[in-house]
Amino acid sequence: MEKLTHRVRGRITEDNWRALKSAASRKGKSRDRLINAALSCYFSFERDDMRDARIILRLDILTRHLHRVHRDTHVLTEMQALLSHYFFTFAPQYGDKDQEVRAAQGVSLLNEYIDELGERMKGGPKSIKKILDKTITVPEEEFFTSEELENFAALSPKDIGDNFG
Repeated sequence: MEKLTHRVRGRITEDNWRALKSAASRKGKSRDRLINAALSCYFSFERDDMRDARIILRLDILTRHLHRVHRDTHVLTEMQALLSHYFFTFAPQYGDKDQEVRAAQGVSLLNEYIDELGERMKGGPKSIKKILDKTITVPEEEFFTSEELENFAALSPKDIGDNFG
């Protein structure tokens, strides 16, 4: 056991005082040793490591979410570009008297648009196939290690909330 040599005076709440008195009444415990142990725990790097683990977990979740948002943005951008291309280039111009022909042609153009979008997303650098492969086949470094999972499992929601309030 370490020798306790320095005296510290301070004030604590009534609840902490009762808990300290109760814990110190057990065999082999003293107020001094309990306070010293609490201060040692407070100043240890383990507390910082646990906080950092929680931050890394949240950053990992945010990064994965951002990756999906980035992928979806690419798909929407390609869709908008193709729609604009069809609208300004391929949409035929009809007079008001040709409403039925216009409606039938609109359905046909929509089907062409959907087919072309599928081909473009499948064949280009931002293809849907590559996007899905990245979503399903995740590189090994994006997974948690067994050690990280054990550290996360040891955390309680109370621990997470205490350091981010």
